[in-house]
Amino acid sequence: MVFENITEQSSFSLRNQERELRDFGTEEIEDFLEDMLVTPRQFVVLTAPKAQQQIRYVQACVHDDQGIETELGVEEADGTHLYYKICQEEECFQIFLDFFADRLDVNMEEYQPVLF
Repeated sequence: MVFENITEQSSFSLRNQERELRDFGTEEIEDFLEDMLVTPRQFVVLTAPKAQQQIRYVQACVHDDQGIETELGVEEADGTHLYYKICQEEECFQIFLDFFADRLDVNMEEYQPVLF
């Protein structure tokens, strides 16, 4: 499944099922991720104002007992494609913080396409 590319925004956005923030810092990102770890079926999405190295957003949710499913929304000409990998808490937090700081260095060989 391919999603429509998102239009450019003026700032980052951070959201989960309960709320969305436009004015936030690393502390709020960590709070949202920590909440995800203890709240069933919670997810977190961090969207950049525009794509960074083709990555428009990162999102995560707890995937049963396997770890955290961390996904990348990669913009391509035909739309946004989702790729995922299962990681542990520390790596997931680092992916979000690096993305927020525009220093995320991704090895796409570690990710697989999300299948619906």
